[in-house]
Amino acid sequence: MALEQFNLDGQVAIVTGAGKGVGQGIARVLAEAGATVVGTARTEADIVATIEGIENSGGKGLALVADAISRPDGERVVNTTMDRFGRIDILINNVGGSTFGSFLDITDEDFRHTFDWCVTSAFIMSQLAARHMIEAGHGNIVNISSGSARFGIRALTAYCVAKGGLEALTRAMAQELAPKIRVNAIALGSFATEGLQSGLDMMPGALDTMLSLTPLHRLGDVEDLGRLCVYLSTKDCYATNAVFHVDGGIDSNNLPLPIPDY
Repeated sequence: MALEQFNLDGQVAIVTGAGKGVGQGIARVLAEAGATVVGTARTEADIVATIEGIENSGGKGLALVADAISRPDGERVVNTTMDRFGRIDILINNVGGSTFGSFLDITDEDFRHTFDWCVTSAFIMSQLAARHMIEAGHGNIVNISSGSARFGIRALTAYCVAKGGLEALTRAMAQELAPKIRVNAIALGSFATEGLQSGLDMMPGALDTMLSLTPLHRLGDVEDLGRLCVYLSTKDCYATNAVFHVDGGIDSNNLPLPIPDY
């Protein structure tokens, strides 16, 4: 009986940044739980591969090329979803990123772009999707944040600030959109993705250091995040206005960047 709550048959989920890594893992698990997944990414080959993988496993999905920072692209994604499936039950705002740069070298343009990438994208997609969720009387929005919002990371000032802003957006939306829409965030630690691996490959010994600074002594599995998103999407979920820390138990930055003092 309890496990029936985790069946998402009939629900439609939009997952941004679903071409690789975290977004791809979340999209796969939502589809396994029965949801139809509309995945977006800027790179066509990536998002097509994600949706083909879902469909080859018996799931249902739709691949759309879109830039989540663009309101016209967001409108196209939401309108296409409504035209094809007639509903939007779940929105996973996974888009985000930053470039490395010491605090004194960050340009205004880089700072604004990082904020847009991590926060404005979630604002745009949430505002567009929420209109349909409110009309339907229910909905679930999950924003993918980072432990960097709590700890700060050298050479990633803009990213830390942006993820903190995303968590503030989560709390503001949760208050305003309740009771029809639940809004939560998931703050990530270190997850096994191609992106993380490419960074670690440039720093010999960095993985061992990262694992030693993580109480569970392992990297996260992206599909674990999907399972949490399934829980947050269940009908009787009582969580909103929450930030779930899925990070292996870290209580400080565990990213071993060799950044010297000024």
